[in-house]
Amino acid sequence: MASVDFHQKPDDERYYYSTQKSSGGSSYGGAAKFLAAGAVGSTLFFLSGLTLTVTEIALIMATPVVVLFSPILVPAGLALFLAATGLVFSGGCGVVAVTAFVRLYKYISGYAAAQKTNYGYGQNFYHPIK
Repeated sequence: MASVDFHQKPDDERYYYSTQKSSGGSSYGGAAKFLAAGAVGSTLFFLSGLTLTVTEIALIMATPVVVLFSPILVPAGLALFLAATGLVFSGGCGVVAVTAFVRLYKYISGYAAAQKTNYGYGQNFYHPIK
């Protein structure tokens, strides 16, 4: 068995190619991905901070306007909320009423009687109304 000196750097081409990645890609691919991710991350981090700063400035500038108009805005907001709640509630009641009338119509018009089937042992089994 031959002795190997690990301190001496071999200048043999076989050693250079045997230490390359087996995928055939260069080692610059990982560095490029790292740099691209760092650039994108840094840009997004900067934009996040800029957005936060602009939002805070807008809130500081809008606070006196909101305080000045709060006697108007609060009742208006409450009225809009109550109006929206009323519309949603009335729509829900309408859907329930139409559903109830359809089921009642089907029952009265004999839809349920037409679904009646004699199963012998079960006697007079009704199918559920769909």
